[in-house]
Parts: sequence; structure tokens; C-alpha cells
Amino acid sequence: MKPLPKPNIEVRKSGDKGEFTAQQIRGFICNPIYASHPTPDAEWIRNAEKMIAEEGSEQFLVNMIYALRESGVMPGEPSPRRN
Repeated sequence: MKPLPKPNIEVRKSGDKGEFTAQQIRGFICNPIYASHPTPDAEWIRNAEKMIAEEGSEQFLVNMIYALRESGVMPGEPSPRRN
């Protein structure tokens, strides 16, 4: 079995200042805690579908787990980020 890809997103922390980076926007799309608030469900789902089509479901799911762990809503150690 091939190893899983590394996360290729960044999770914006509450104290972060400045503009969102492209990796932070992608992290927002992967994080289901943002479905419904502040983004409407349909918009979040459409953005997630687009990201899955572009990167594949495996990468999206790796990123989602990483985002949930970084957000503190899922136990476990975050996967190392790709630099």
C-alpha cells in the first residue's frame, strides 16, 4: 500500500493577522466545521467538490483530517505538513 500524501493546506489560527494565504483558503474549504457557518452548506459543498476534482479524494481527505486535528475537534497528532 502506498503512503498517504502529506497535507498541502494551512489552518488559519484565531490570532493570525493579515490576508488569507492560498493554503489557508484551501484549508478553509477542507474543514467541515466551516460548513453552514460562515459559509452556506451549498457553497461549502460546491467548493469541496471542486477541490476534490482538482486534487483527488485522497488528498482532500488527508487535508480534512489535518484541518480537524489542527482545529482541535479531532484527537490525534496532525500529520507533518509538506513544506
